[in-house]
Amino acid sequence: MNFCKYFKTPMEQWIEEQYLLGGILTPHDLDIDKIAMIFGVDIVYYDNSPFSENEDKVIFLDRRDDYIEQRKIFFHELCHVIRHSGDQRWMPELFREAQEHDANQFALYAMIPFFMLEQIQLPVNRSEVMCLLVSEFDVYLDFAKLRLNQIEDRITESKLLSTFTYTGNSPANHGTTIYESPMTGLDYLQQPRIRSLYGLKDLSRPEALVIEQRHGFNWNEPLLLNVERNYKLHNSSFYRSRHDATVLPGDLSLPQNQKGYVTINLSRVAWRHGQAVTRLILPMEAVDDALNF
Repeated sequence: MNFCKYFKTPMEQWIEEQYLLGGILTPHDLDIDKIAMIFGVDIVYYDNSPFSENEDKVIFLDRRDDYIEQRKIFFHELCHVIRHSGDQRWMPELFREAQEHDANQFALYAMIPFFMLEQIQLPVNRSEVMCLLVSEFDVYLDFAKLRLNQIEDRITESKLLSTFTYTGNSPANHGTTIYESPMTGLDYLQQPRIRSLYGLKDLSRPEALVIEQRHGFNWNEPLLLNVERNYKLHNSSFYRSRHDATVLPGDLSLPQNQKGYVTINLSRVAWRHGQAVTRLILPMEAVDDALNF
């Protein structure tokens, strides 16, 4: 496995930084009590179902569960405590699902940190690799498989982060513009670029997605966009121009049965800004508002 092709997300980079600052350097250091102390979280062990209290930063674990189950629940709830707000019992379903997805991703990164994994000499046989992850990181076999699949997919995906197919009026897409697969040659030069724009305060997720199409957008068709994909970082100084248009929450809708996607109503954007726009700025706050509507 060629680890040099692996792409770390900002969330993963942030977890790694906190671990290094707290002296969490090896799998042996992944003790949940020690990690709770680093993140300023308390753990209460009791004889009941586990849950977390975000405002008080407390994670309640069932002492009757086995050690690996306690660890799995702890890292999932840790994400809720340090990254999320609100009571899931009263949240809209889509918003609650978004938080759960975020916590699941966090647990994968936090329980099997890549910077630790790349220091281990892995066996050639894939099943032996998973068994090694189970023993080294105290996780279930299915969890080790998920993380290994994620790493393998990320290595493949890192080569494709900035190239997407511009699909027009094909019957399968019902007239929706989708950015997905790579292209080559002259067609590639005509494809939009999508980059992640980060602020200075929060490196755990993008502040906005920047969607650039130098030849102009097809304003007569909606644009379907995967907002959970790990797009390449915007690597140059970012300045607004008269050819930019900000996407508002009212421009967004959620397609059915397509988790992680939003649809941008380009005709609404063109009505406000005209059709000379070559770059769309999609704030993640607008996405959150659409999910929470």
